[in-house]
Amino acid sequence: MPSSARTVTELIGDGMIDNQAEYEGEAVLPAVQAAADPLRTERPGRVHWVVVTTRHVEGEGGSAGAPSIHTRFWHPRDHRWSENVFDSLDHALRLFVDESGWVLRQQQALDSRDAHELIFEARREDFSRPSTAEILEDVGLSREDVAELLDRVDRDSETP
Repeated sequence: MPSSARTVTELIGDGMIDNQAEYEGEAVLPAVQAAADPLRTERPGRVHWVVVTTRHVEGEGGSAGAPSIHTRFWHPRDHRWSENVFDSLDHALRLFVDESGWVLRQQQALDSRDAHELIFEARREDFSRPSTAEILEDVGLSREDVAELLDRVDRDSETP
């Protein structure tokens, strides 16, 4: 076993798994820490575990402010993968915790640059909010206009 490998007991004993320092040479504390007690929850309702994986995204010429983290998780309402690009891991964590209301339970650095596995505690109702298409239809756009707008956004985000 490599000297940098840890046992599961050692990792769980730390409260939060974060080996980022082993890959970057210095410890960087994330803006959002894992919840202290993984067995106690403050929100009522049935727990839904969300596993988010991240990977590095090459920006245009490495320019400052270019997105650098790609996230992916299975969306239970949409029955598809939800993928997003963020400026940093902290930016992604803040969105999932502050805006989605999820509780970070575990964070683990993986074996490549900006690759992490994040485990969140969520509730089914967190996924039952209206979709972007439903919101646009509610403000008066037709289904055809919504489809055209979302296709245009997808095309624009794919071109460098």
